[in-house]
Order: sequence, then C-alpha cells, then structure tokens
Amino acid sequence: MSRKWYKQKDLLYYIAILIAGVIVVGILSQLPDPHAHAEPTGKVSLGEAFGIFTDILHGHVTSTFGLLLLQVIVILIFARFVAWLFTKMGQPSVIGEILAGIILGPSVVGWLWPEGFNFLFPQESLHNISLLSQFGLILFMFVIGMELNLEEIKKQLRQSFVIAHSGIVAPFILGAILAVFLYEEYSGADATVLTFALFVGITLSVTAFPVLARIIQEQGKMQSRLGILSMASAANGDITAWCLLAVIMAIAQAGSALSALFTILFAGVYMAIMFGVVRPLFAMIGATYQTKEVAGKGVVALSFTLLLISAYVTEVLGLHALFGAFIAGVVMPDNLNFRHMLTEKIEDVALAIFLPLFFVSSGLSTEIGLLNTSTHWWITGLITLVAIIGKIGGTYSACRVVGETPHDSLYMGILMNTRGLMELVILSMGLELGILSPVIYAMLVIMTLVTTFMTTPVINLTNKIWAKRATRADRKHFHILFSFARSKMGLTMLHIVESLFAKPEESVELVGLHLTVGSDTSKSDAELYRSQNFAPIQSHADASGYGVEEYYEVTDDPLHSIAKATRVKGADLLLVGAGLELSANPEDKAMRERHLKFGRSLSKIFSQTINFFNLHNLFEDHTEDFVRIPHCAIGVVIDRGLEQQAKQIAILSDQKEEGFRSLVETITQTTEATIKQYQAGQVELEEIKSSCDLLLMPYHLWQELRTEDPEIIHKIPTTLLLQANKK
Repeated sequence: MSRKWYKQKDLLYYIAILIAGVIVVGILSQLPDPHAHAEPTGKVSLGEAFGIFTDILHGHVTSTFGLLLLQVIVILIFARFVAWLFTKMGQPSVIGEILAGIILGPSVVGWLWPEGFNFLFPQESLHNISLLSQFGLILFMFVIGMELNLEEIKKQLRQSFVIAHSGIVAPFILGAILAVFLYEEYSGADATVLTFALFVGITLSVTAFPVLARIIQEQGKMQSRLGILSMASAANGDITAWCLLAVIMAIAQAGSALSALFTILFAGVYMAIMFGVVRPLFAMIGATYQTKEVAGKGVVALSFTLLLISAYVTEVLGLHALFGAFIAGVVMPDNLNFRHMLTEKIEDVALAIFLPLFFVSSGLSTEIGLLNTSTHWWITGLITLVAIIGKIGGTYSACRVVGETPHDSLYMGILMNTRGLMELVILSMGLELGILSPVIYAMLVIMTLVTTFMTTPVINLTNKIWAKRATRADRKHFHILFSFARSKMGLTMLHIVESLFAKPEESVELVGLHLTVGSDTSKSDAELYRSQNFAPIQSHADASGYGVEEYYEVTDDPLHSIAKATRVKGADLLLVGAGLELSANPEDKAMRERHLKFGRSLSKIFSQTINFFNLHNLFEDHTEDFVRIPHCAIGVVIDRGLEQQAKQIAILSDQKEEGFRSLVETITQTTEATIKQYQAGQVELEEIKSSCDLLLMPYHLWQELRTEDPEIIHKIPTTLLLQANKK
C-alpha cells in the first residue's frame, strides 16, 4: 500500500498545494480593511451577487476592447458566410465580403434593427475599426505590390503598355467629363471642380489586379498567351493608376496643380531611392535566400521596417500610406521563395481579419438609403454605364490595334472592367478627404459591385459564343488528364500510364492537374505551389522521354474545377486519387480516425461551418461525384505502393461490363506488361496481389466487393477502378 501511495506522490503534492492556497485566500478574505470608508452591510444574497456579476459582465462587453473583439467576431463570421454564398454562385469572394460590409452597415442592419446596430457599432467605436482596417490595408497593399512581377511586364511591355493605358485614359476622360456635370450636386465639402473630376475619373479607371488574377486562374488561362498578356496589362495599369492617384492626392491636398509640384518632386526622389537603392539591396538579399530554407528574423524585421517607413513617407508627403506600402511590395526581390516567406506571414492575417474589417468600415460609410429618388438611381446607372463603356471600349480598341482577335480583345476588355477591392480603397480615400459626398460614394460603391459581379458571367457567355468545337475524331492521341493533390500520387499515376502505354510520347497526350483550395491565395504563393508540386512530375516525365502539360488552378470548388478541366482539355480519361477513406498514407489514416471519433451527430451540427471555411474537402470522399462525370471515362487510383512501371497487370471483370472491356482494350493495346484475365468470384484477391503489380477492375464491381468485405483494401495491389464514358 505504501508503495502505491509513493507512486501518487506528485498528485498528493498538487492537492496539498491547492488546499494551502484556498486556506490562505480564506484567511485574507476575513481580515478587516483599514482603508475601507464604510462598514459592510452584511452578507450579500445570491441574487445580489448575480446582479454584481451581470454588471461586471456588461461592463466588459461594452468596454472598448471587449466591444472591438465582439465586432471582429461578428464581422469575420458574417463576411465569411456571405463570401461562401457568392463563391457557390461562381463569383469572387470579394463581392460577398463587400456586400457583407454594406449589409452590416446603416443601409440594412441599421435600418431593420437600429437598436442592435447602435449596440454593435456605436459611433465612438468606428474609429477603432477604421484604424485597424487601414493598418490591414497597408499590409494587403504590400502583398499586392509583391504580386506584380516586373519581369513579366517587361516581356509584354509594348503591347501591355498600349492596352493598359488605353484602358485607363478612356474611362478617365469620360468619368472626368461626367464629373463636371455632377459637381454642383454631388461633390464633397472640400472638393474643387479639378479634384472632383480627377477623382471620379480615376475611380472609373482602376482595375482590381487581385480579382482579375483569380478569374484568370479560374478560367485556366494563367499560362496561356492571353492570360499572360492580361496579367501584364493589369499589372502595368495598376502601377500607372496608383502613380496617377498619387498625383491626384497631391493636388487635392495641396490645393492646386502648381503647389503640388513640390509634392511630386519629393515623391520622385522617394521613387528614385526605392528603385535605385532599396530594390538592388533587397535583390541581393533575395539572391542569398536561394540557399536558405528559413530567413532570419532580421530579414523579416528589415522588410517590415521598410514597409512602415515607405508608408510613413508617402503619408507625410500627402500621397497616402497605401501608395508607399504598394511600392515597398513592388521593390521586393522576384525570388518566389523570398516572396512566399513574406506573404505567408502577412497575407492570411491581412485577408482573413483586416480586409473584412475594411469592408465593414466601408459599409458603415455606405448609406444606400441616401439614394432616395429616381434621379439618384438614374445617375448611378449612368455612372455604371460610362465605367463599363470606357473600360471595355478603351481596352478593346487597344487590343485590336496591337493585333488581337475580336474574341481576345473583348475578353481582355471584360477582364479589365473588374474593380473590386481596389476601387473601394480609392473611394475611401476620396470620402476621407471630403472630395466625394456620401451620396456619390454610395453610387460608386454600387458601380463597383455591378462591374465586378458581371465579369465572370459575361466572360462565360463570351466563351460560349466563341466556343471552338473540336471533334475527338480529328485527334490522333488518347488524352489523359490526371488530377493529383500530392506529387507522390501524381508519380503513381505516371507509373500507371507507363504500364498501360509502352510509348506514351507517341500515343498519349498527358495533362497534369493540380488545384489549390482557397480563391484568396496570392499569385506569388500560387506560383510557388505550382512549381513545387509539378517539379517532381516534370523531372520524371523528362527522364522518361515524354511531356506533361501543366494545368493549375486556384479554386473554392475542386469538383467543379476538375469537371471543367476535363471539358477544356477534351479528356478521354480522367485519373483521380481515391478519397481519404481509401488512402494507405499513415497521416491520412490518422486523420480518418480522428474524424470518426469526432462523431457523426457533431459533424452534422458543424457541417455548414466546415463548408464556410473550406474544410469540407479534407473530409468528404468525392469519388462518387467523379464517376458521375458524363463526358469522359474515369479511373480512380488506389495507391498501394507502385513505384515503377508494372510488369504484371491483372484485369478483374464480371458480367456487368458496361463498356469496361472496350475501355481496357483501348488503354492496354500497346502495353508491354504481362496481362492476366480473371473473373469475379473465381479468384482470391490475395492471389492477384501476390502475382501482379497493378489491378484493373470496374468501379461498380469494386463497390460490390467492398460491401461484402470492408477489409478489401488490405488484399489488393495498386488498383485502377475504371468507369467507362457514359455517353
């Protein structure tokens, strides 16, 4: 017994310490307070004690910090919810987040539930939200600057220069002319005709580079000539627009174009230092980072210090801190590893927390109720129409001049008409400076939403009108699209292709598909993920003497993107990895066990939360969804460790072939492996596993066998489950 107590000595010691602490506190509570001015009135009742507790609770809830935390929680959840709804409609998430800000503002919540609005967003708390959002915007503009690749711009400099500036000048002129007629009625208190016209002109000229990049990624055109030209033109236009905005800000705060010359002069000195001194310095730092996995905290601290100094200088010069943050990002080294290191430290916090705060801050300034006459809405429609005609028309005409086709010219014009977040940033500056009145601010916000919302559906409509209908009969090769989440699975799929086709370079067109889930992934991060995941695939393909086309996309809906890719590439066969449930990877097994322990009832409760935050892809098995794709054959790969070309292939079939036999003959007609034919029910799977490297079987047969034997996964080699084209 004593030995047993000895083993529990740590627990006994812990209990003794707790008892001693309770005794000391009890003694101290009974000691009289010599500084007390009033005698205790007696024991406090339970109700009185609870009343004191609720008063303390209310004090903490309504305190500056407590209220700020509550505001952030409400903003994040609601913004994410609305963004999720819009991604389901095929729209950029930024549209939903902007709309969420308007809904939480006085236009909707303030109108429908004024008591709740005044409690959650009292006037005295708005400054804190605005301050946080501005700091977040500085970080975000730094990331946007890093997404601009000056080398890409140089490659398409002549064409992109013409396209970008035509797409800026045309809407700028139209907007400035329109502003002259709107000045008397809708200008801000501190606006002149010049500043008002310039500001309205620039608001109609801007293109949202981040949103445009996401749309190009979603369209699968990031590596196409048109996609590269669009990105270069947007980046060129972004730099020009921000420089033009800096000049306008200088004029607005100086009061005249002449007095603004000094601001512009010192801004020129600042730009010369940034590009002539700071950029070469950081280029050297970026070059040394090529051989280092993790940069020291000193490098990170230096980058952040430069960001803040640059933002401070431009703020002091009257150009706004956001311009300085943008330029600080532009001068960062082109090294993808270096940029990824910085963006991963900044971007998630900036996008997930600070930007929704900015949207709500903008929404609190947007009062749709101010547009209370038909004239207001007619003018809103006119502004929107001028913005669309100016941007699309200017871009289209420039594209035609440089030799682009009508389809590509219209495509780029529609893309450049995307405004989104960048527009809101500029509008907030105009409202803050008193150049824009609340009424025209609301009009321009609506124009922003309309022009950004229309981009994706109009592009899809344009693609359908100009669709190039290629027939499969004209093709000489068998087209295989293999979708992989991990490079290891991609290599396994290549081993399977090599097993089925003796000379892939002569008979197969291979397209590798890799998806990154999360449409808010930055361009620099996306490029890094792309290069990292495709590097082993391309290395193996090059060594084996055949080519693999890369297809990369950032998406919120992987299933939709995979189905779209099969149509875009005209795939005859889609190879996908088996879901988490069938994975032999130890990490996947551990995740699967944790998910099961979570409990089905609890999973149902939080299923929507999982969807809102894009976690569903980690847990759901989409195999059933893949095999329903009607326009191509499907091959589901169950990887059991195939690390080289298979020498022995087993084919297991049954009486319900459903096109299985024909598909197998098509994909194995040139194989050099030994093929063994088996009928279901006439052979044990363990026998196949011991004698063959690769097993081919119909998907429906797999379902039947798995129902009979849940442990079948342990009895098979690497297996390809085939579903023939249902057409």
